[in-house]
Amino acid sequence: LLAENQQGWANLMRLNSDAYLNGFYHKPRMDAETLEDWGDGLIAINGHLGSSLASLALRYHHSKESSDWDALVEEAKWHAETFGVNADGEPCFFIELQRHSVQDQLDINPHLIKLAQELNLPLVCDNDAHFLRAEDWDAHDTLCCISMNKEKQDQGRFHYPKELYVKSPEEMQKAFEDLPEALENTS
Repeated sequence: LLAENQQGWANLMRLNSDAYLNGFYHKPRMDAETLEDWGDGLIAINGHLGSSLASLALRYHHSKESSDWDALVEEAKWHAETFGVNADGEPCFFIELQRHSVQDQLDINPHLIKLAQELNLPLVCDNDAHFLRAEDWDAHDTLCCISMNKEKQDQGRFHYPKELYVKSPEEMQKAFEDLPEALENTS
């Protein structure tokens, strides 16, 4: 969620507080009703692997069942209706695409593109970032080992992909050159 204006900022603070105070279960969370109540002035982006759309797209990717596609469409429609359009008539809900070596994300991207086209929803592109520069991967990996009580040479431990750094505009343009509208919407 992004705050588009002062009302959105106030609602974002309220949602954040509510997620910690009322929705907390191992981590902060909020339900659909809360988003419906406090969604004014916000821009929502949904599609990365932690999102509701991604889980439904992944389920559809594996099953190819029309009922799973229908569930994905209904979830996207709910988001589009909940966040609506701003005062200028511009949409406040976007389908997010990422292109890095996480296979599940690569698998669902075509479904997310199809979904956006079918529902006339705008696309945005981004890159999951866990460290600032490409050369920071090893330092980040070391910090992860410390936090997980693992050793660097442990082959069975979790490794973040090396491309999860903040990409330059040129790198993002190259990664999404086939989707200029997603690049434009992102800025």
